[in-house]
Amino acid sequence: MSRTVGPYNDVATARVEGAYELCEGSDEGGRPVQILTLGSTSSKDPARRGLLSDTVAWAYATAGPEDAPILVADLEAEQPYVVVLKDPRLRGADRIMDRLLALGPATGPLPVGPAAAAQRAGHQLAAARRSAAPAAPAGPASGSPRGAAGFAGSPPPMSPPVVIIAPPKKRSQLVPILVGIGSVVVILALVVGVWVLLSGGDDPSDSSAEPSDTTTAAGEATGAPSEAAEDGAPENEVPQWDPEAPQERVGGTLFEEGQGTRTVAYAGWPFAFRVPEGFSCSESGQSAVCTADAGDSKITVGWEACAGSCPTAARDAMREALPYQPLQEFQNGDIGVSERTQVSGRWRGALSVFTDTGDGVFHAWSSVDVADFRSDECWQVFNDVLNQATAKAA
Repeated sequence: MSRTVGPYNDVATARVEGAYELCEGSDEGGRPVQILTLGSTSSKDPARRGLLSDTVAWAYATAGPEDAPILVADLEAEQPYVVVLKDPRLRGADRIMDRLLALGPATGPLPVGPAAAAQRAGHQLAAARRSAAPAAPAGPASGSPRGAAGFAGSPPPMSPPVVIIAPPKKRSQLVPILVGIGSVVVILALVVGVWVLLSGGDDPSDSSAEPSDTTTAAGEATGAPSEAAEDGAPENEVPQWDPEAPQERVGGTLFEEGQGTRTVAYAGWPFAFRVPEGFSCSESGQSAVCTADAGDSKITVGWEACAGSCPTAARDAMREALPYQPLQEFQNGDIGVSERTQVSGRWRGALSVFTDTGDGVFHAWSSVDVADFRSDECWQVFNDVLNQATAKAA
């Protein structure tokens, strides 16, 4: 019989293996989840709790693209538990339970003493060498309230499990710095070359001539939205940032009035968008790469036309080409979003928006891989792309 447990609804037992119980249900956002927990008696066994903590750390360290993300884990609760997104395309909490069963008997006391402790430490060390992922559980993905009540009445998952996981290696900054310097030199050379070509045939006495709009029409504009295109660039070639666009959110917040941003607009694109002023953007076909922190933080925004009436199969193919699958879908599949926080110090995510303009359908998308302190800024970029794209709907 289904029941409500903490913030989870329609919870029902799917599998029991001795001390371990695997349940299925849904979170407050309606997403299907799997909940793996220890039985009430086994929860009082320190050895059994330690084995669960070690195995959850292993699951974080070895998670790959074929594994469903861990949404919440509270291993210090009276009845410890871990919650995993349920997706038929991905391996769920069953792989954690199978690992537990492989490391010890499902019932009865577990081996204790120096030998058992050394065995668990060996499992931790092996997991740490395979990946530098953090032991601390990630918070719930977008749509699931942070700090929700724990499983079986346990407190909110504020304390991470005590495990031994090697810290992530610090990335070398030399290559991004050299790339940044090289990019600046190339851009300066192009600007000077364009200026020489355009000014070569001008009347030297005509010093009041307006500057060329070539750079703006082909690249990015900074400052106020009206700077996205100069007078010489037709509006049907360079999109304008729309201040009357909707104010919807897929997560996080919107850009605030007076916040330092730059507007990015490229010729031939169906929409313009904004990024924090600390990012520098460059166009590559129908996508733009915006970087900060000497290249360590990257936001990519792009678009593509969807032929004909853009059937479901075509939409699925475009959306599945984005990283950080699966995406949670909204508004009958017109919008999709995901976030990943399992890797220490990183915030990653993807956004997908389909817009029918009346003359055709286009797919606007964005993906981010940034330092985690920039996660709020990335939600603002996602929301800006969403609203500027949907503002073009017929």
